[in-house]
Amino acid sequence: MLNTTRIAIPVLLAAAVGLGASATAQETSGKPVKGVPIPTTPAGGAPAATKAPAAPDTVDPKAKAIHDKGMDTLRKLKNVDMVSQMSVTGVDPSMLPPGLGDKTRFVVDFEGAGGMMPFGRLAAERTADGKTSERFATDGKSALMVDEGKKSYMQGGPELMGAMGPRASTIQWLAMNRMMDPAAEGPGMPKLVSCTVIGEEKLDGVDCDIVCAVRAMKFEGMEDEDGKPMPAKEARMTETIAFARTDGLPRRIATKNEVPGEDMGNMVMTLTFTGVKADGTLDAKTFATAAPEGYKKAEMPAEDGDGPELKVKVGDAAPDFKLMDLAGKEVSLGSLKGKVVLLDFWATWCGPCKAAMPQIQKISEDYKGKDVVVLGVNTFERKDDAAKKYVESKGYTYGCLLKGDDLAKAYGITGIPTLVVIGKDGKIAMLEVGMGPDGADGIRKAIDAALSAK
Repeated sequence: MLNTTRIAIPVLLAAAVGLGASATAQETSGKPVKGVPIPTTPAGGAPAATKAPAAPDTVDPKAKAIHDKGMDTLRKLKNVDMVSQMSVTGVDPSMLPPGLGDKTRFVVDFEGAGGMMPFGRLAAERTADGKTSERFATDGKSALMVDEGKKSYMQGGPELMGAMGPRASTIQWLAMNRMMDPAAEGPGMPKLVSCTVIGEEKLDGVDCDIVCAVRAMKFEGMEDEDGKPMPAKEARMTETIAFARTDGLPRRIATKNEVPGEDMGNMVMTLTFTGVKADGTLDAKTFATAAPEGYKKAEMPAEDGDGPELKVKVGDAAPDFKLMDLAGKEVSLGSLKGKVVLLDFWATWCGPCKAAMPQIQKISEDYKGKDVVVLGVNTFERKDDAAKKYVESKGYTYGCLLKGDDLAKAYGITGIPTLVVIGKDGKIAMLEVGMGPDGADGIRKAIDAALSAK
């Protein structure tokens, strides 16, 4: 699934590095490696409204005053009732979760916030085609998630909000900007390096000033996949915010990340707010968490989630393929019948992918001479020769297949690395987005089980 919930300023900038080509020290420590979303870049690039000004960094006093007023108003909010709509551009549409652009009404009571919760009470109601499809509510102690389509519900604590997926980005943006201290400086803190007014627009029935704000944060002490120190990188986040002149609150936020030397693509996340009502009177019934009568109880999601939902599952016949390897030789799944196959979907811009590759190399060496074929599947690569250059520079000897985009889509892959073990019978024996909790040991267990299967 597209990981768009990392909207908090420091976290989002850190995510920018994670989406780039470099791996962090944690990713090279042998611990499980999580997958990252596939930010493929269609023609056209980012919308003009999200492009930073061509001029050098400039903090215009008028723009900063508008920006600071809006953020100060946000920090002082007691509650807000509004409809949020999310969109993502610069990404292959087939890789986005279904219903991402649905409207969601949020009612947030910030009073009573404490501990890890940035709010006291919260209610959300998602609509699709004019009908309510999903509801969430928490009174700060218990929580309720209702699926109207399935007539089912889940009950738990406020952490159940995670089941909302990327739509929770709205709450995270509001919460993190409320908690951010604008005067805080030092390592690990983002710094406002540019702030300019780039236009005006009428949104939600009110006149808005469009402010482009750029924050930068330096990352130091990172290591590459070989454990070697990396040069410090300054990640940048550009936010183009439409601040309403009536109340100073935002009506639209478009966010884009950049890291020098990294190909970040043109992924832009946009949140649009309508029907904004601040500091109104709230009805306690809005946050009720009692189970709806006549609905069936559903199981709570696993703590770490099961990862993105793919088009295939363990036990299904593996999608067939015919792809060229680095030597220009065609390799097909049919030609590997009777062997156990490990596929590793990866790209050179994916830090976690590159962090996992030394372990994939070790697996290929350990199973040499056995009926096991290890293949990297280069997926959604941005430069034709990037995979070949990288594999050769690292001395990896296991097979590498090129232009695996269509095969990735056949699996429904939205995050890489994705690892697949195919049994001798051509059926999927293991399927993981990122290395699972057991890391390379989990892959070895799946391979051993597939080898011993009759």
